[in-house]
Amino acid sequence: MNYLRFTEKMMPDASALLAQRHIRNRVELPELPVRFETMSETVKAIETLQTKQSTSGFAALRDGKLIAYLIGETIVQPWGRCGYIYLPGYGLAKGENPEIIQDLYALLGEEWNQKGCFHHYTYICAADKDIVETWFNLGFGKERVDALSDLRSAKIPEVEMPAGISLRRVVKGDNDYLSSLSDTIWRHQTKAPRWHPMTPEEIMEQPEGWAGIADTESDMAYLAFEAKEVVGSIAFYVQEETVDDMTTPPHCRYMTAAATKESVRGRGIGTALTWYGLKQIRESGDEYCLTNWQSANLLATRFWPRFGFKPVAFRLARLIDPNIAWAK
Repeated sequence: MNYLRFTEKMMPDASALLAQRHIRNRVELPELPVRFETMSETVKAIETLQTKQSTSGFAALRDGKLIAYLIGETIVQPWGRCGYIYLPGYGLAKGENPEIIQDLYALLGEEWNQKGCFHHYTYICAADKDIVETWFNLGFGKERVDALSDLRSAKIPEVEMPAGISLRRVVKGDNDYLSSLSDTIWRHQTKAPRWHPMTPEEIMEQPEGWAGIADTESDMAYLAFEAKEVVGSIAFYVQEETVDDMTTPPHCRYMTAAATKESVRGRGIGTALTWYGLKQIRESGDEYCLTNWQSANLLATRFWPRFGFKPVAFRLARLIDPNIAWAK
Protein backbone atom coordinates (compact mmCIF):
# COMPACT_ATOMS: atom_id res chain seq x y z
CA MET A 1 0.00 0.00 0.00
CA ASN A 2 1.30 3.43 -0.98
CA TYR A 3 -0.14 6.79 0.03
CA LEU A 4 0.57 9.52 -2.49
CA ARG A 5 -0.55 13.04 -3.18
CA PHE A 6 -3.56 13.10 -5.50
CA THR A 7 -2.61 14.17 -9.03
CA GLU A 8 -4.44 14.86 -12.27
CA LYS A 9 -3.20 11.53 -13.67
CA MET A 10 -5.33 9.75 -11.04
CA MET A 11 -8.52 11.47 -12.24
CA PRO A 12 -9.84 8.65 -14.49
CA ASP A 13 -9.42 5.99 -11.80
CA ALA A 14 -10.88 8.27 -9.13
CA SER A 15 -13.86 8.99 -11.38
CA ALA A 16 -14.44 5.26 -11.74
CA LEU A 17 -14.33 4.80 -7.96
CA LEU A 18 -16.83 7.62 -7.48
CA ALA A 19 -19.23 6.24 -10.10
CA GLN A 20 -19.04 2.78 -8.52
CA ARG A 21 -19.69 4.27 -5.08
CA HIS A 22 -22.73 6.13 -6.37
CA ILE A 23 -24.13 2.96 -7.95
CA ARG A 24 -23.86 1.23 -4.57
CA ASN A 25 -25.36 4.24 -2.78
CA ARG A 26 -28.39 4.31 -5.08
CA VAL A 27 -29.26 0.72 -4.19
CA GLU A 28 -30.27 2.06 -0.77
CA LEU A 29 -31.12 5.60 -1.87
CA PRO A 30 -32.67 5.45 -5.36
CA GLU A 31 -33.76 9.08 -4.94
CA LEU A 32 -30.19 10.20 -5.61
CA PRO A 33 -29.52 11.50 -9.15
CA VAL A 34 -28.73 8.67 -11.55
CA ARG A 35 -26.35 10.76 -13.66
CA PHE A 36 -23.42 10.22 -11.30
CA GLU A 37 -23.38 6.50 -12.09
CA THR A 38 -21.39 7.39 -15.23
CA MET A 39 -17.73 8.40 -15.34
CA SER A 40 -18.51 11.21 -17.75
CA GLU A 41 -20.33 12.93 -14.86
CA THR A 42 -18.10 11.95 -11.95
CA VAL A 43 -14.99 13.20 -13.72
CA LYS A 44 -16.60 16.64 -13.99
CA ALA A 45 -17.49 16.55 -10.29
CA ILE A 46 -13.90 15.80 -9.28
CA GLU A 47 -12.51 18.32 -11.76
CA THR A 48 -14.65 21.00 -10.11
CA LEU A 49 -12.94 20.21 -6.80
CA GLN A 50 -9.49 20.22 -8.38
CA THR A 51 -9.90 23.64 -9.98
CA LYS A 52 -10.10 25.37 -6.60
CA GLN A 53 -6.77 26.91 -5.59
CA SER A 54 -6.98 25.72 -2.01
CA THR A 55 -7.75 22.08 -2.90
CA SER A 56 -5.42 19.22 -2.02
CA GLY A 57 -5.82 15.50 -1.66
CA PHE A 58 -4.22 12.10 -1.17
CA ALA A 59 -4.69 8.68 -2.71
CA ALA A 60 -4.12 5.08 -1.65
CA LEU A 61 -2.65 2.67 -4.21
CA ARG A 62 -2.06 -1.05 -3.96
CA ASP A 63 0.31 -2.50 -6.53
CA GLY A 64 -0.09 0.68 -8.52
CA LYS A 65 -3.90 0.55 -8.58
CA LEU A 66 -5.97 3.36 -7.04
CA ILE A 67 -8.22 1.97 -4.30
CA ALA A 68 -9.15 5.15 -2.39
CA TYR A 69 -8.84 8.92 -2.51
CA LEU A 70 -9.67 11.92 -0.34
CA ILE A 71 -9.83 15.51 -1.65
CA GLY A 72 -10.66 18.65 0.34
CA GLU A 73 -10.35 22.40 0.31
CA THR A 74 -9.58 25.05 2.90
CA ILE A 75 -11.71 28.17 3.27
CA VAL A 76 -12.23 30.94 5.81
CA GLN A 77 -15.59 31.09 7.61
CA PRO A 78 -16.80 33.64 10.18
CA TRP A 79 -15.96 31.17 12.96
CA GLY A 80 -12.45 30.32 11.72
CA ARG A 81 -10.26 28.67 9.12
CA CYS A 82 -11.83 25.43 7.91
CA GLY A 83 -11.19 22.33 5.85
CA TYR A 84 -14.04 20.73 3.89
CA ILE A 85 -14.45 17.43 2.05
CA TYR A 86 -17.51 17.39 -0.20
CA LEU A 87 -19.46 14.41 -1.54
CA PRO A 88 -17.34 13.97 -4.71
CA GLY A 89 -14.23 14.24 -2.53
CA TYR A 90 -13.98 10.65 -1.39
CA GLY A 91 -13.93 7.22 -2.96
CA LEU A 92 -13.19 3.70 -1.77
CA ALA A 93 -13.07 0.56 -3.89
CA LYS A 94 -15.66 -2.10 -3.13
CA GLY A 95 -14.50 -4.53 -0.46
CA GLU A 96 -11.66 -2.35 0.78
CA ASN A 97 -11.29 -1.52 4.48
CA PRO A 98 -12.84 1.87 5.37
CA GLU A 99 -9.88 2.45 7.69
CA ILE A 100 -7.95 3.46 4.56
CA ILE A 101 -10.01 6.66 4.64
CA GLN A 102 -8.67 7.29 8.15
CA ASP A 103 -5.10 7.06 6.89
CA LEU A 104 -5.85 9.50 4.08
CA TYR A 105 -7.49 11.91 6.51
CA ALA A 106 -4.40 11.77 8.72
CA LEU A 107 -2.40 13.13 5.79
CA LEU A 108 -4.96 15.70 4.64
CA GLY A 109 -5.87 16.80 8.17
CA GLU A 110 -2.21 17.38 9.02
CA GLU A 111 -1.96 19.76 6.06
CA TRP A 112 -5.06 21.61 7.25
CA ASN A 113 -3.68 21.98 10.76
CA GLN A 114 -0.40 23.34 9.44
CA LYS A 115 -2.42 26.02 7.64
CA GLY A 116 -4.23 26.89 10.87
CA CYS A 117 -7.46 25.22 9.71
CA PHE A 118 -8.70 23.54 12.89
CA HIS A 119 -12.39 23.21 11.94
CA HIS A 120 -12.66 19.99 9.93
CA TYR A 121 -15.80 19.00 7.98
CA THR A 122 -16.70 16.13 5.69
CA TYR A 123 -19.87 15.31 3.75
CA ILE A 124 -20.70 11.60 3.56
CA CYS A 125 -23.49 9.81 1.72
CA ALA A 126 -25.96 8.42 4.27
CA ALA A 127 -25.79 5.02 2.53
CA ASP A 128 -22.08 4.70 3.41
CA LYS A 129 -22.75 3.61 6.98
CA ASP A 130 -19.39 1.90 7.44
CA ILE A 131 -17.56 5.03 6.29
CA VAL A 132 -19.67 7.22 8.59
CA GLU A 133 -18.63 4.97 11.47
CA THR A 134 -15.01 5.31 10.37
CA TRP A 135 -15.25 9.09 10.71
CA PHE A 136 -16.97 8.78 14.09
CA ASN A 137 -13.96 6.77 15.28
CA LEU A 138 -11.78 9.74 14.30
CA GLY A 139 -13.68 12.01 16.66
CA PHE A 140 -16.13 13.49 14.17
CA GLY A 141 -19.77 14.05 15.06
CA LYS A 142 -22.91 14.45 12.97
CA GLU A 143 -23.73 18.13 12.47
CA ARG A 144 -26.08 18.43 9.48
CA VAL A 145 -28.57 16.20 7.67
CA ASP A 146 -29.42 16.61 3.98
CA ALA A 147 -32.69 14.89 3.10
CA LEU A 148 -34.85 14.20 0.05
CA SER A 149 -38.57 13.57 -0.25
CA ASP A 150 -39.76 11.61 -3.29
CA LEU A 151 -42.97 13.43 -4.18
CA ARG A 152 -43.90 10.86 -6.82
CA SER A 153 -44.71 8.28 -4.17
CA ALA A 154 -45.40 10.55 -1.18
CA LYS A 155 -48.80 10.12 0.46
CA ILE A 156 -49.88 13.71 1.02
CA PRO A 157 -53.00 13.92 3.20
CA GLU A 158 -55.75 16.45 2.89
CA VAL A 159 -54.65 19.51 4.83
CA GLU A 160 -56.65 20.14 7.98
CA MET A 161 -56.39 23.84 8.70
CA PRO A 162 -55.96 24.74 12.39
CA ALA A 163 -58.77 26.83 13.84
CA GLY A 164 -58.45 30.50 12.94
CA ILE A 165 -55.57 29.95 10.49
CA SER A 166 -55.54 30.73 6.77
CA LEU A 167 -52.85 30.03 4.17
CA ARG A 168 -52.05 31.76 0.93
CA ARG A 169 -49.23 32.01 -1.59
CA VAL A 170 -46.66 34.77 -1.24
CA VAL A 171 -47.12 37.61 -3.72
CA LYS A 172 -45.15 40.74 -4.54
CA GLY A 173 -45.48 43.18 -1.69
CA ASP A 174 -45.28 40.52 1.03
CA ASN A 175 -41.72 41.55 1.86
CA ASP A 176 -42.59 42.96 5.28
CA TYR A 177 -44.53 39.85 6.27
CA LEU A 178 -41.54 37.66 5.46
CA SER A 179 -39.09 40.05 7.07
CA SER A 180 -41.05 39.92 10.32
CA LEU A 181 -40.40 36.17 10.51
CA SER A 182 -36.67 36.44 9.83
CA ASP A 183 -35.63 35.98 13.48
CA THR A 184 -37.81 32.92 14.11
CA ILE A 185 -35.32 30.25 13.12
CA TRP A 186 -32.07 31.82 14.28
CA ARG A 187 -33.47 32.60 17.73
CA HIS A 188 -34.46 28.96 18.11
CA GLN A 189 -31.01 27.84 16.92
CA THR A 190 -29.31 29.80 19.71
CA LYS A 191 -31.11 27.73 22.36
CA ALA A 192 -30.17 24.39 23.90
CA PRO A 193 -29.00 21.98 22.67
CA ARG A 194 -28.02 23.69 19.40
CA TRP A 195 -26.34 26.75 20.96
CA HIS A 196 -25.48 28.36 17.62
CA PRO A 197 -24.34 31.97 18.09
CA MET A 198 -25.50 34.76 15.80
CA THR A 199 -23.32 37.84 15.43
CA PRO A 200 -24.90 41.30 15.12
CA GLU A 201 -23.71 41.45 11.51
CA GLU A 202 -25.44 38.17 10.65
CA ILE A 203 -28.64 39.27 12.38
CA MET A 204 -28.74 42.48 10.34
CA GLU A 205 -28.66 40.47 7.10
CA GLN A 206 -31.62 38.24 7.95
CA PRO A 207 -34.60 40.59 7.26
CA GLU A 208 -33.40 41.52 3.78
CA GLY A 209 -32.77 37.89 2.83
CA TRP A 210 -36.22 36.77 3.93
CA ALA A 211 -37.95 39.76 2.34
CA GLY A 212 -36.35 38.90 -0.99
CA ILE A 213 -38.38 35.70 -1.23
CA ALA A 214 -41.36 37.82 -2.30
CA ASP A 215 -39.41 39.19 -5.28
CA THR A 216 -38.56 35.85 -6.91
CA GLU A 217 -41.38 34.74 -9.19
CA SER A 218 -40.07 31.18 -9.61
CA ASP A 219 -40.22 30.58 -5.85
CA MET A 220 -43.33 28.91 -4.50
CA ALA A 221 -43.71 30.34 -1.01
CA TYR A 222 -46.65 30.39 1.40
CA LEU A 223 -47.71 32.33 4.49
CA ALA A 224 -49.92 31.39 7.42
CA PHE A 225 -52.10 34.05 9.03
CA GLU A 226 -54.09 34.28 12.22
CA ALA A 227 -56.52 37.10 11.60
CA LYS A 228 -54.23 39.73 10.05
CA GLU A 229 -51.03 38.59 11.79
CA VAL A 230 -48.52 36.48 9.87
CA VAL A 231 -47.50 33.51 12.03
CA GLY A 232 -45.66 31.13 9.70
CA SER A 233 -44.00 30.62 6.34
CA ILE A 234 -42.48 28.06 4.02
CA ALA A 235 -40.72 28.47 0.67
CA PHE A 236 -39.65 26.20 -2.18
CA TYR A 237 -37.22 27.36 -4.84
CA VAL A 238 -36.05 25.55 -7.96
CA GLN A 239 -32.92 23.56 -7.15
CA GLU A 240 -30.69 23.59 -10.21
CA GLU A 241 -28.58 20.55 -11.02
CA THR A 242 -24.84 21.26 -10.92
CA VAL A 243 -21.85 19.18 -11.91
CA ASP A 244 -20.77 18.50 -8.33
CA ASP A 245 -24.11 18.35 -6.46
CA MET A 246 -24.63 14.65 -5.84
CA THR A 247 -27.89 15.04 -3.89
CA THR A 248 -30.08 16.95 -6.37
CA PRO A 249 -32.14 14.87 -8.83
CA PRO A 250 -34.02 16.39 -11.79
CA HIS A 251 -37.29 18.26 -11.17
CA CYS A 252 -36.33 19.13 -7.60
CA ARG A 253 -37.15 22.04 -5.33
CA TYR A 254 -35.35 23.12 -2.19
CA MET A 255 -37.41 23.81 0.94
CA THR A 256 -36.36 26.77 3.08
CA ALA A 257 -37.73 29.55 5.32
CA ALA A 258 -39.93 27.03 7.12
CA ALA A 259 -40.84 28.91 10.28
CA THR A 260 -43.66 29.14 12.79
CA LYS A 261 -43.73 31.77 15.51
CA GLU A 262 -42.94 30.28 18.91
CA SER A 263 -46.16 31.69 20.40
CA VAL A 264 -48.36 29.56 18.12
CA ARG A 265 -46.35 26.32 17.93
CA GLY A 266 -48.09 23.08 18.77
CA ARG A 267 -51.30 23.92 16.91
CA GLY A 268 -50.44 22.19 13.61
CA ILE A 269 -49.61 25.34 11.64
CA GLY A 270 -46.20 24.08 10.51
CA THR A 271 -47.73 20.74 9.56
CA ALA A 272 -50.46 22.42 7.50
CA LEU A 273 -47.94 24.70 5.76
CA THR A 274 -45.64 21.80 4.90
CA TRP A 275 -48.27 19.44 3.51
CA TYR A 276 -49.94 22.26 1.61
CA GLY A 277 -46.62 23.39 0.11
CA LEU A 278 -45.54 19.88 -0.87
CA LYS A 279 -48.90 19.30 -2.54
CA GLN A 280 -48.59 22.53 -4.51
CA ILE A 281 -45.09 21.85 -5.83
CA ARG A 282 -46.02 18.28 -6.77
CA GLU A 283 -49.02 19.55 -8.72
CA SER A 284 -46.71 22.02 -10.49
CA GLY A 285 -44.65 19.09 -11.83
CA ASP A 286 -41.85 18.78 -9.29
CA GLU A 287 -40.84 15.24 -8.35
CA TYR A 288 -38.47 15.75 -5.42
CA CYS A 289 -37.94 18.13 -2.53
CA LEU A 290 -34.56 18.64 -0.88
CA THR A 291 -33.84 20.28 2.47
CA ASN A 292 -31.36 20.16 5.34
CA TRP A 293 -31.36 20.67 9.08
CA GLN A 294 -28.89 20.74 11.93
CA SER A 295 -28.99 17.45 13.81
CA ALA A 296 -28.81 19.25 17.18
CA ASN A 297 -31.97 21.19 16.27
CA LEU A 298 -34.32 18.73 17.95
CA LEU A 299 -37.51 20.30 16.62
CA ALA A 300 -36.28 19.88 13.04
CA THR A 301 -34.77 16.43 13.61
CA ARG A 302 -38.08 15.09 14.91
CA PHE A 303 -40.35 17.06 12.55
CA TRP A 304 -39.13 16.71 8.97
CA PRO A 305 -38.93 12.90 8.69
CA ARG A 306 -42.72 12.84 9.24
CA PHE A 307 -43.11 14.36 5.78
CA GLY A 308 -41.16 11.69 3.95
CA PHE A 309 -37.76 13.38 4.09
CA LYS A 310 -35.13 10.67 4.01
CA PRO A 311 -31.49 11.44 4.95
CA VAL A 312 -29.23 11.18 1.91
CA ALA A 313 -26.07 12.85 3.24
CA PHE A 314 -24.50 13.96 6.50
CA ARG A 315 -22.04 16.70 7.32
CA LEU A 316 -19.69 15.53 10.02
CA ALA A 317 -17.55 17.92 12.04
CA ARG A 318 -14.49 17.91 14.27
CA LEU A 319 -12.80 20.79 16.08
CA ILE A 320 -9.05 20.34 16.60
CA ASP A 321 -7.56 21.97 19.69
CA PRO A 322 -5.59 24.87 18.18
CA ASN A 323 -2.92 24.46 20.86
CA ILE A 324 -1.54 21.68 18.64
CA ALA A 325 0.06 24.49 16.63
CA TRP A 326 2.65 24.99 19.37
CA ALA A 327 2.19 22.45 22.18
CA LYS A 328 4.13 19.46 20.85
